[in-house]
Amino acid sequence: MTEINETMVDNRVYEISFIFDNKIDESAALGKAEQLKQSIATLGGSFISEETPYMRELAYEMIRVQNNVNVRFNEGYFGWIKFEMDADKVKEFEKAIKLDEQVVRYIVVKTVRDNTVYTKRAPVIKAEVLASNEDDAIIDTTGEPDSIDPLKEPEIAEVSVAASEEIK
Repeated sequence: MTEINETMVDNRVYEISFIFDNKIDESAALGKAEQLKQSIATLGGSFISEETPYMRELAYEMIRVQNNVNVRFNEGYFGWIKFEMDADKVKEFEKAIKLDEQVVRYIVVKTVRDNTVYTKRAPVIKAEVLASNEDDAIIDTTGEPDSIDPLKEPEIAEVSVAASEEIK
């Protein structure tokens, strides 16, 4: 039977996503990400994976107080780091990040160790049979929706009484 180290039981997997100030250059943004990894290691955490910060347009304007002035941001360096750390140490880690004025926004969430990177799904192609006889069937795989005339009434199939009795 294997023994479980008590410190391993308290460690949880977290992910920090962050946006750095767009006024710093790319090498400074990479340096700030390295500082975050260093502070994780200093607090006894272990690094799992990351996405290096890259400049991107933000979905909405964000405001951060820098030197007692509200500064507006429409773009910034976005990145994330996945790490494992003791739950008690995460609060200390967040306190240090709050003091850094070049961090526009951040969030720390609990996650799983597995790879959870979002990938784009392949487009769905609509396939439709254009003939009623299976031997003469033509498949439409254009993926374009059929044009529907809103003024035209839908066709309703009539079922005879004799046909419905055969089904029973």
